[in-house]
Amino acid sequence: MTSGMAGWSKAPCRRCAWTVPVTRAGVCGPCLLAVRLGEDDAWVWGELHDEALASGRPRQLVLAIEGLPLPEARPVRMPHAKPGRRAAIPAWLRARLPEPVQDDPRICPPQVPGQLGLFPTPARQFARTHAARIGDRHIPGFEAVSEHLRQMADERRIRARTMWIWRLEGFARLALAARDPDRHQVATEALKDLLYNGPVLGQALDRAGLLAPPSPHRMIPPRGTGPIRQGGQRDPELRGQCTHCLAWANDRRVVCVPCTSWSSEMRKRGGTEAECSRCHRTLMLSAGMCRMCRIIVAETEVDTAQIAMNNGDQLWFSGPHAAALAVGRLLPGTAAPHGRFALKRRRARARAMSERQLSEHLVDPAQLELFPPQPRDWTRLDTSTPPALTAAADTLILDFTAYIRSRGWNPDYFTGSIRTLRIVTGHLGAEAPIQESDIRALASMKGDLQGARVINYLHQRGLLNAQLPTAPSIVRARHHASAIACPAFSAAVHTFIDVLLGQGNTPSRARRPKTIENYVGSILGTLEIWIADGLTDPREITRKHIEDALDPLRGDQARRLHTALRSFFRALKRERIIFRDPARGISLPSSRTVPTALPSDRIAGLLDLLDDPRDRLMVALVAIYALLPGQLTHLLRSDLDRSKGQLRLRRAERMDHVIYLDAFTLRLATAWELQRHRRWPDSSNPHLFVTRNTAVDDSGPSISAGVVQLLFQRVGLPAGRLRMDRIVDEARHSADPVRLMELFGLSNLSATRYVLSAHPDKKNGPIAP
Repeated sequence: MTSGMAGWSKAPCRRCAWTVPVTRAGVCGPCLLAVRLGEDDAWVWGELHDEALASGRPRQLVLAIEGLPLPEARPVRMPHAKPGRRAAIPAWLRARLPEPVQDDPRICPPQVPGQLGLFPTPARQFARTHAARIGDRHIPGFEAVSEHLRQMADERRIRARTMWIWRLEGFARLALAARDPDRHQVATEALKDLLYNGPVLGQALDRAGLLAPPSPHRMIPPRGTGPIRQGGQRDPELRGQCTHCLAWANDRRVVCVPCTSWSSEMRKRGGTEAECSRCHRTLMLSAGMCRMCRIIVAETEVDTAQIAMNNGDQLWFSGPHAAALAVGRLLPGTAAPHGRFALKRRRARARAMSERQLSEHLVDPAQLELFPPQPRDWTRLDTSTPPALTAAADTLILDFTAYIRSRGWNPDYFTGSIRTLRIVTGHLGAEAPIQESDIRALASMKGDLQGARVINYLHQRGLLNAQLPTAPSIVRARHHASAIACPAFSAAVHTFIDVLLGQGNTPSRARRPKTIENYVGSILGTLEIWIADGLTDPREITRKHIEDALDPLRGDQARRLHTALRSFFRALKRERIIFRDPARGISLPSSRTVPTALPSDRIAGLLDLLDDPRDRLMVALVAIYALLPGQLTHLLRSDLDRSKGQLRLRRAERMDHVIYLDAFTLRLATAWELQRHRRWPDSSNPHLFVTRNTAVDDSGPSISAGVVQLLFQRVGLPAGRLRMDRIVDEARHSADPVRLMELFGLSNLSATRYVLSAHPDKKNGPIAP
C-alpha cells in the first residue's frame, strides 16, 4: 500500500470521514483494504452505481508483519468517470458481487396468460434502456425470434453483426413482453411503438409465426383521438370500448369487430341506419333493434341465474368472451335456435319441469266409481305445461317410444302422439285404464295432437276403456236435418233411421251409414213438399201422393226416391205408426242395360301403364277374374294361398267363392308381397291391400274405395266396365251360364243375362228367362 502513496493527498476519507492520506478517489488505504476483504459490500455496490452513502463507516486496522504482504487495495471507482455512467467492475469484485437479475417489474409488467386485459394498451414509445432493464426476464418465443434475427443478419451481410443483433434483440424483448395476455402473437399496430425498428422486427416476428395478421375490419383511431367528453376533451379511459354495443376490450378500437361485421352484413341485406326501438340510438337495425339490444333481449329472455334487471342493460367484455348473436331476421325477443341462448332455454325448461307438481286429478284404480264417467272438457286445459309424471306414466311413455322404434317408425314423426299420451297420463295417471273418449277429445283440440296410435297402443297394453259404438256422425247429421227441415215428420224420420240402424222394436240387420244418408236425403225434399201441401201426418199419405211425387222424375232420380219411399213406409208400418203401406204395389218401368264388351284397343297394354306391384295386382284381379272394387278392399292376406294358387272371396250370407289363379297373377301377387314386406316388415294389418297409412295402423283398417277409384281413373277405365268386359268375353267363348257362375260367382240370373248378351240368337232357346 505504501507503493501507491505518491499520488495521495491528506483529506477526509469519503468512507470513514478520517482526515488521512486518501487516493484520488477520496478513500483512504484502510477503507480500501476493508472493501477488498469483503467487510462492506453495500458501500461497494453504491460506489459502482454512483450512489452517495453516509460517511463514518468502520475502518480496517492494519497490522504490518514483515514477510506477509497485504493484499493490493485499489479504488472501486475513479473520479474521472462520468456521472451516470456505469463503472467497470474489477475481476476480484465481480466474483464476489454478481449483478442482480435485470427484471424491472415496471417495464411491461408480466400478466396472467389467457386473462382479458381490463384496459386498452396505451400509446407508448420503447427505448433501448427499457430493454436493458428486462434483460434477464424469461419471455416465451424470444429464442425463436433471436434465431431469425441472426439468419437475417447473415442474409443482409451486416458488418456490425453483433451490435445489430444486440440492439434488435432488446426491442424484440419489448415487443414480446408487451403482448396482451389473451394473445400469443404480437399485434401489427404494436410495431409502431418500436419506432424505426418496427419493420425489421415485424419481418423477424412473421418468420417466427409470432406476428398477428391485420384484421380487415379493424378500425383504429389515430393517436390522441377517441370518445369526447361533454367538456370537449377526449377521454382516454373510454378508448377500447365499442360505441355500438358498449363491449370493453383491451384494444384501441372505436367499433368492435362483431359490430363491424354486423353492420356490413345488414348493409348487404339492404338495411339502413334508423332509431332503435329499445335504446333509441341511430344504428344499423335488425328486427327493429340494434345488435346490443338484440343480445340483451336474448340474454334476459330466460333468467336462469335469477339476476334479471328491470330496465337495465348488461355490459360485457369483447373478444372471445363476448356474447355472440347470429345475423338473421328473427322476431323481437327471440334468439338463434343454436348456441348459448338456446342452451339457456333448454336449462330453463328442464328446471321448470323439475319444479312441476303431480296432478290433483290422478285416477286411483282402487277407488270405485260412484257415477258413470262423463266426457271431460279438455278445451280449458293448458296443454303447454302438463304436470309432472308419475313413475308409471314415465315408464309408459318410454315404452310407447320404444314401441314406435320397434315398428320401424321414426319417433320424430310421432311427436304429436307422444305429446298426447304425455298430457293424458300427466293429468290422469297411468295406474288405471284411460277412457278412449278422453284421448279423442284431446286429439281433436289441436292439429299437432294425434290419438290414433295412442288408442291402438293402450288397447294392446290393456289400459284402454273402449268407447261404446255410437251412431255415425253422418246419421246424427241426418237426425238434425230432419228435425229442422221437416218438423211435422221428424218423429217418423227418427223412427225410420232407428230401423235402418237395427234399433227398432223388431231386430233387423243394420244398414251402412252411406245407405242411411242416401235414403233420408232422398225423402226430405218430398216430405217438405207434402208439408207445404198441408199434410202433417204420415197416415195422411196416399198412393196418389207418392205417384205424384214420382211422376216428374226420370231415370236414377225416380228409382232412388221410389226405393227410399218404399223403405220409409215399410219401416213405419213395421213399427205400427201407420196402418197400411201406401207405397206397396207401386212400380216403375225399368230398362236393363245389355252387358257389352270394350274395344280391344282400350284394354291392350293396360298393365304396362302401371309400375306399382299393388296396382298391377288389383287391375289384374278385376280384368282377369272380374272382382268387384268392394271385394278388393276386403280381401285378407289369409285369403290368398300361393302354394295352392287359390284366392278365397268371402261373401256375406253366401258360400265363399274360390278363384284359381294362373301363373301370371301369382307372380304379381308374389311381387306385391315382397314389396309390402320390404316397406312395412312389422305391419299387422290383416288385409291383402294396404296403403302407407293403413299399413302402420294397428287397428287393421281396410283401404278405402277411393283408392281403387283413383287407380282406375289413372288407367282410364272404370272398374265396372272392365269387369263386365271380362265376363262378356268369357260368355262368348263358353255360352254356358253354369261356367260363368263357377268362374265369377254370379247368380243364375246374372249369368243368364251375360250369355244372352253374348249370344242373342239363344233368347228363344232353353235358357231364355
